[in-house]
Amino acid sequence: MASITVRNLSPESKERLRQRARLSGRSLESYVRDLLDRAAQAPISQSRFPHDLIALVEPGQDIEPFLDELDQPQKTIEL
Repeated sequence: MASITVRNLSPESKERLRQRARLSGRSLESYVRDLLDRAAQAPISQSRFPHDLIALVEPGQDIEPFLDELDQPQKTIEL
């Protein structure tokens, strides 16, 4: 099995992933592995940008600050 390190993941994103993992009854590692496996199996031609990006933003939340936040250097968070 291969390993990867995800850098520049915000603490808020990590916490949301942790909560979703807990709700699904799995560990954070197992939950993220499943997300990555499903994303890797999807045909590349099915790119849904900007829909995939919009899905990351909570309803009613402005997308511009989210984009600005992604442009800022962040600390590395180990999963």
